Amino acid sequence: MASHRVRAIAISLAVALAPMGAGQVWAQNTPAPTAASLQATIQAAAQGTAAQPGFATLSPQAKLAAIQAAVAAALAASGASPSVIATALVQAVSSGTVSAGVAIQVAAAVAPEMAQQVAAAPAVQQQLAATGQSATVTTAATATDAGAPSVLVSLQGAASTATGGDAAAGAGAGGTAPTPAPFDPCAGVIAAYCGS
Repeated sequence: MASHRVRAIAISLAVALAPMGAGQVWAQNTPAPTAASLQATIQAAAQGTAAQPGFATLSPQAKLAAIQAAVAAALAASGASPSVIATALVQAVSSGTVSAGVAIQVAAAVAPEMAQQVAAAPAVQQQLAATGQSATVTTAATATDAGAPSVLVSLQGAASTATGGDAAAGAGAGGTAPTPAPFDPCAGVIAAYCGS
């Protein structure tokens, strides 16, 4: 009788521990995220944000903030290394999934040490130039509480001039100086959240 109880306990333990062991094996065999595998993560985060009610009526700055927050959260949760995240963001700019400004902002939030690398990537620079936009990335000397460098990103849209004066004359010649327009997160982007 005791042997039946021991056998029943052993079987119960085996049944209870089997799923945990299988989960550990699966977790150990899960490949590390790659820049290519993160493209779906970036696209899903941007599209999920765009699907939210009222997104289309948001200002460009609010769209930028919403997309940046969603993509940053998704990439942070992916467990990818900063260099993989930086490469994935540059690829996302190349494919038109996110704008250069969104990629730079996300890099500054998720992988601060890679923000300058993303900003300097040829694909990012080309998109900024093609859309008349610019970005400045400044890494402060002080680090955050988490030990990462503090990164400041300034995004500007195409310069606009005031009407009623000779814009070509320039500010020094009595004309109006061009003022930076708000950064447009959809400039040069074919992503669904931009309505195309």
